[in-house]
Amino acid sequence: MNTEALIKETEDDFRVHSRIYTDPEIFNLEMQKLFEEGWCYVAHESEVPNVGDFRTSAVGRIPVIVSRGDDGKVYVNVNACRHRGTVVCREERGNTRFFVCPYHGWSYKRDGTINNITDRDNFPDDWGKDIKGLIAADHITNYRGMIFASFNPDVESFDTHMGPLKKYVDFWFDHAVEGHVRVLKPWRALYQGNWKFQLENSTDGWHARYVHVSALKTLTEFGEYNSNVGWAGCTRGFAGGHGILERPRGDIPPELKSTFDMFQQELKSKYGDEYGEDMFVRRHITIFPNIQLMEFKLRIIQPVAVDQTIVYEFPVELVGTSSEVNESIRTRLFKEVSISSGSPVSGMVNADDVEIYARTQAGLSGGHMAWLRFGRGIHREKSERENEWSGQDMDELPQRCLYRKWLKAMS
Repeated sequence: MNTEALIKETEDDFRVHSRIYTDPEIFNLEMQKLFEEGWCYVAHESEVPNVGDFRTSAVGRIPVIVSRGDDGKVYVNVNACRHRGTVVCREERGNTRFFVCPYHGWSYKRDGTINNITDRDNFPDDWGKDIKGLIAADHITNYRGMIFASFNPDVESFDTHMGPLKKYVDFWFDHAVEGHVRVLKPWRALYQGNWKFQLENSTDGWHARYVHVSALKTLTEFGEYNSNVGWAGCTRGFAGGHGILERPRGDIPPELKSTFDMFQQELKSKYGDEYGEDMFVRRHITIFPNIQLMEFKLRIIQPVAVDQTIVYEFPVELVGTSSEVNESIRTRLFKEVSISSGSPVSGMVNADDVEIYARTQAGLSGGHMAWLRFGRGIHREKSERENEWSGQDMDELPQRCLYRKWLKAMS
């Protein structure tokens, strides 16, 4: 497949062909090239804190089990029995001594190695000696508690994959006094659209004043947003396909402002004034291809089909940070109507986005709309450092960087 023909970039224009959202063959190739052969987020370490804890997940189309072995290490194995390919574990999370296949009873240890082949005396003496266990991921890495896996023995190093984005990811996690977070139970939403719509949207600073007009009117009515004030900030794009939408925290509800002011002072005391000022910014961070660090929550994108996607949203607790701050964060996430924090994926604000994804999928399905345009701000992209660029807060820079990486990986 000639994927190079699907992205067209000139000095003053950037076009993406609609087939990348509608063609099942392209979707299948994405699952292989971007998810299985790249670095894919599979779980957070706080979901498997104890020996025997597990969580089922996926790397693209590959179902996997993320588990904590008897040695305390985290393992990522394909969730398919080595006998006949049956999914071994259907539970979303739990704790177990063994993973037992429901078809013929084969069992596997917590690290995925083989425990027992049932009725072995009915096989030749040496039969099955080559079966060491479930198929393991070729590479696993943990960064700030985020567990990533790859089924490519020659995958680029994780440091290379992240590049200069690491600085901003560290800002995000350093909000926690102890430097790491604990994820809470997730919400989930299914939408009828391509997975890349969600990837594009969270760093799109342009759409909110149109897509979320009803929410903005509500905020204006209750004094939490002034539609006449410009939205300061910027966008950032990276060679690894990552992106950032960055804006000041200007929408803290009045009743929470004193707590957030105290919170920032605590961070400045720990890290110094400059770092404390630089980090205390609202950032939507996309780590290509499937995880987004939002305002005190993780958003995970799980492609299902070319026109079907599941989004998981995990609120976080800042470990070591005061209960007062964590309670204010929960109030902000669960109770307040806020454009920055958003309500849960099933809530009022994000319901607007899901509707747009479905409308866009429908608009492209006929095949007559050939090219989508991502040209806003292309004439003012600024190189910040090697592999990082910046633009204005409503420029389509993160989306262009996403598709530059997409083209490189798919080709």
